[in-house]
Amino acid sequence: MLGTMSSAQTPSLMQDACARAAQTYFHDYTAKSNMTYNGTRTDGTQAINGRIFLETRFEDVACSFDRSGRQMVEFFAEGQYQPAMVHTSTGTNTTVTGVSANDILNVRSGPGVRYKVVGALGNGSRVRMLDCAMQGNARWCQIEMLTDMRERGWVNARYLSTGAAVQQPSPPAADVGGTTTERVRFVSGTSGAELSGALPPGASRRYELGASARQMLNVRLSPNRSGLSYQIFNPDRSSLVSQIPASQPYRGQLWQTGDHVIEVINRSNRRLNYKVEVWIR
Repeated sequence: MLGTMSSAQTPSLMQDACARAAQTYFHDYTAKSNMTYNGTRTDGTQAINGRIFLETRFEDVACSFDRSGRQMVEFFAEGQYQPAMVHTSTGTNTTVTGVSANDILNVRSGPGVRYKVVGALGNGSRVRMLDCAMQGNARWCQIEMLTDMRERGWVNARYLSTGAAVQQPSPPAADVGGTTTERVRFVSGTSGAELSGALPPGASRRYELGASARQMLNVRLSPNRSGLSYQIFNPDRSSLVSQIPASQPYRGQLWQTGDHVIEVINRSNRRLNYKVEVWIR
């Protein structure tokens, strides 16, 4: 049986968080929704139920929050629990950089400048990067603010800096829909590496490697499976190669010096094993 909520907790913020999770899950960042707070359950969790209105249909969703109302612990859509959407999902800690001292970085409701501003960050702010998508020639990333309510939004990736990642001998698989990062270091005397891994549905892994302008980069992803693809980013996080299928190898000359990123992506609905081969000449 649902009870009443203490005055220290905020139903409206939980309703907003549930609505944003629904927009993210259905990839419709302008969709309207109607959310209702249903009180506190006997186990202490708090319930939000509602409906999101998509272009050609509507979908029922439900969210559960912890006792404080500050952390989403469950998200239901399409009749089942969707673990990738809860605030405990993994991501990459990163820092906002490149913003002028007298300026702010707008946080938007979706990946692009056409979406409304839902927040602002200053230079040096710490956030968690959850997912990224290309919009035209720009890369946008969904971030989670490190506040009590863990508000989410989208920012231009050029203002995010992940820093150096440490290569793990056996990198863990990303959570469903999550992203992990691995630092690539070539064995002394070699200029290539062969890396293998596994990705659950919707997840990706980023491989960071240092290279210089005018060097040739070669990338080959295998096996050729539907839903398996990769993309490459320059050190300034601009796009070098937009998302291409595993069947298509890449060979091209680099035009920036620094850490390039090769991101392997699983867009299928099943777990996929893969191997990525990288050479620098």
